[in-house]
Amino acid sequence: MINLIPLDKKVEVICTQNPVQLSAKRQDEIEEFWVDINKDGKFYRGEAFDIESVTEEKDKYKIQLNITDYAHHLHTIRNHISDEERCRTIFSAGLVETSDSKFIIGEMASDTAYPGKLQCAGGGLSNKDLDGDYFDLKKSVLRETKEELAIDEEEHVEQCQPVLMKDVHIHDSLVVLYHLKVNLSVKEFQENYQRYVDELKSYNEVPEFKSIVFIENNKEAVYSFCNKDDRSRDDYLEPFLKYMVK
Repeated sequence: MINLIPLDKKVEVICTQNPVQLSAKRQDEIEEFWVDINKDGKFYRGEAFDIESVTEEKDKYKIQLNITDYAHHLHTIRNHISDEERCRTIFSAGLVETSDSKFIIGEMASDTAYPGKLQCAGGGLSNKDLDGDYFDLKKSVLRETKEELAIDEEEHVEQCQPVLMKDVHIHDSLVVLYHLKVNLSVKEFQENYQRYVDELKSYNEVPEFKSIVFIENNKEAVYSFCNKDDRSRDDYLEPFLKYMVK
């Protein structure tokens, strides 16, 4: 059972610059897995970051990350690895709310790590999110929101606030959850998003979301969605939505 906690402390995420050390056996397993799963070249083996340690201090959570790659991350997910050589990640995700009070989530496309899953815009940390040795989680969620929903920080975002995170004392991998208010109505968002999708298609690319889901920001609509929509969804999604309308 997932446990989300209100974020009343700073989250400090540090890159140690140290590579993850894996056994030869696990490295071979990852290489074999990657060759098999990426036969058509749909995945990119970029950088990823593995949680080395999590420390709760009086005024902050201090999280240290070592460097690994996407193959290690995806191997852990797809094979449900739970041993000491698993990849433990931290990522940020943003629940977007339109100017006419609709939450926006998406259903992940087939060529993603989580095909068919409903989730907020978001994703793993990148070198683009680094400021020295420190990761900027807000920068990460804004970057992902632009990449996945075509929502631009300067043009569209009025508010971006951290709200919740997975309980660091319970969960293996962590997520910091943001609430983003934008100056677009549902209609305006749809028009802007369709232009983005058309642009991607002109480059023979596809959006990360197979479909977009709108949920009214009220308790009745959120509970109805949670009870009636039987699609797979990220474990944080239901408690996050319910927290936002409690």
